[in-house]
Amino acid sequence: MESLPFRLKVIETGTEWFVECSSELGEASMRVPAPCSREKLQSALQGVQKSLMKSYSLSIVRGASAPEKSVREFGKLLTGTILQNQIFAQFDRCRIRAKEQGKSLRVLLRPDGPQVSRIPWEYMVDPTDPARDDFLALRVPVVRDLRLMDPISPMPLALPLRVLGVSALPEDLPPLEAQQERERIEHVLQHDSSNNVDVHWLPGDRWKDLTRALGSGTWHVLHCVCHGGFDEEGGQGYIQLSGDDGSAMRFHARDFRSLIERSPQLRLVVLNACESAVGGSENVFTSTAASLVEAGVPAVVAMQYEITDRAAFTFAAAFYEWLAEGVPVDRAVTLAREEVKVRLGTLEWATPVLFLASETAQIFASQLTPSGAKDSSRDQPSAPPAETPQAPATSRLVAQVGPCAHMALGPANLLAVACDDGVVRVFDAARGELAAQCMPVQREKPVRLAWSPWRRHVASRHKDGTVVIWDLQTELPVRVISVGDRGAALAFSSDGHWLALTVENHVHVYDPRGARVRDLTVASPKETQTWPSGQKAPLGPLAFAPGDRYVVVACGDGVVRQLNVRGLAVMTWRHPQPVQALAVTEDLLATGCMDGRVRLWSWQGQLLWRTQPGLTAYQLAFDNECTVMAVAHQRGEVAVRDVHTGAPSLVTRLESRPAGLAFLEDDKGLVTASREGSIECWELPDWLTEEGGGP
Repeated sequence: MESLPFRLKVIETGTEWFVECSSELGEASMRVPAPCSREKLQSALQGVQKSLMKSYSLSIVRGASAPEKSVREFGKLLTGTILQNQIFAQFDRCRIRAKEQGKSLRVLLRPDGPQVSRIPWEYMVDPTDPARDDFLALRVPVVRDLRLMDPISPMPLALPLRVLGVSALPEDLPPLEAQQERERIEHVLQHDSSNNVDVHWLPGDRWKDLTRALGSGTWHVLHCVCHGGFDEEGGQGYIQLSGDDGSAMRFHARDFRSLIERSPQLRLVVLNACESAVGGSENVFTSTAASLVEAGVPAVVAMQYEITDRAAFTFAAAFYEWLAEGVPVDRAVTLAREEVKVRLGTLEWATPVLFLASETAQIFASQLTPSGAKDSSRDQPSAPPAETPQAPATSRLVAQVGPCAHMALGPANLLAVACDDGVVRVFDAARGELAAQCMPVQREKPVRLAWSPWRRHVASRHKDGTVVIWDLQTELPVRVISVGDRGAALAFSSDGHWLALTVENHVHVYDPRGARVRDLTVASPKETQTWPSGQKAPLGPLAFAPGDRYVVVACGDGVVRQLNVRGLAVMTWRHPQPVQALAVTEDLLATGCMDGRVRLWSWQGQLLWRTQPGLTAYQLAFDNECTVMAVAHQRGEVAVRDVHTGAPSLVTRLESRPAGLAFLEDDKGLVTASREGSIECWELPDWLTEEGGGP
């Protein structure tokens, strides 16, 4: 998706700040008093850093909000200082224009001065939605704009994408969980095809090893896992590599630059190193990251604070996953921040900072098919013959609910939406009217929804591990079940008598009274993959098979299993990677796999067709007559495919990641939800849902 840049410069002039902005809508400037004295600002920055540390401290109980509250107040102070009057008016108009043009807004921030350069601007709150106080950098890309060159053209890339990784483990420094990061990054980058990405980790961690590697090959990305810091006395940043004796050796920014200049194809450097974004008070280019940008690297991701191993490789894994799918680097950073925020619940999402040498965030051109790539389609069911849609799509807005995690369609075209403010909202999709609002006492964020076959009841699963069955007539809970936070999927049986939930590597089944009647162990620990935190990968999506006698669940080993009442697998559907989406009918099972393919199966295990590798599908839905299937991909693309051939007939794009999709009753359209909260109904041509799915 194209972006609309909003350039924002903050210049420190004694006790005042000079703020100026520019965009395609014009320019504005103002002079404002600094929000506080230098001493108070330093004290506030120390308070932010303490809150950051508290947010990931084990001594903080789950759900504690004090650290985030204090940081949010600091973010309000920043926003109220620089985004006011004409600057705010420009920002608001720019954001509206971006939405009208189907673009995303990007804030290009350029602080200039010893104090403003040290401020974590990523904690600014969104000025367009004061009631919610959302952090701006979790909603739109916030980029440090160094603007050293004219906009660069994306580099034509003949696959494979070559990534050079170095993990430094000096004997006299605390150990990093580098091996887990290696494995997770390799898994993410190579899930489509080993021909698309070549990840090479240096066997050594000395500066000579890095020098030889950068000078002897063509590398597109450099990923560093190491300790780092800023040398106040020397006035420059550094990372810690190993010396010849195995002890730590500081590798300063100026030395780093000379190495980078030997690798002109390098377009991105990721520094998973503490304080690698921190510069001196007099010159922004003294930080390790900015120094690399000055040396000619178009994009650098670095850390402005110390970062825990867990947050570092959670961010890196999500960042590379989006980057490998062709997402611009600024958007990939924003989505990876969201991953850290949602998965870990800490303030460390703002620690990674993106530096750009120009306004260009699309650093690679469309990727080409690698020469000599193995044709994996031989001896396999043929892929759909055409990947070009035959018709565009038009839509109407049903509702705008704000950020949300999931949308589910129920009886009588009722839509339930799991909103990030903790409320489950139910709409009439035909009229766009709010039908119910269900608010948990603790207002814990709902993450997943499931409808009973009766329009009165919907179930929501929340971040704190509770499952609530709601009575929509009274908007009060009928049942509250505590299952823990190790799982997210839930599904009702077609008769509404059973509710199935995933919990770690188990499926629990509950009766109408809320009593657990089945505990089905799904896979042995050896089979399931692990997240970077070391925890076992949770089970994926869940559904009841036709007839409600079996449960179908996607497992962390890539196998979809159909389980009987004793937990025995009576049928399996194997995939090379974990499955992220499931949809079932009386005759068919559809799966969306992390290898980028959508597959259609019979209940007897026969693979009917599969798509070409592409973006991971996160939502699937069949229409009522089972003639077409809707597929929502991770970046927001939505395609409607013919069930018989798999060929796409209609395609559109959401404004952000998908939160849900479903066909309305009586073929009245396709309803979609984006993570940004836009609920839309897409008009379908009459021929699309007729037998054959084509004109």
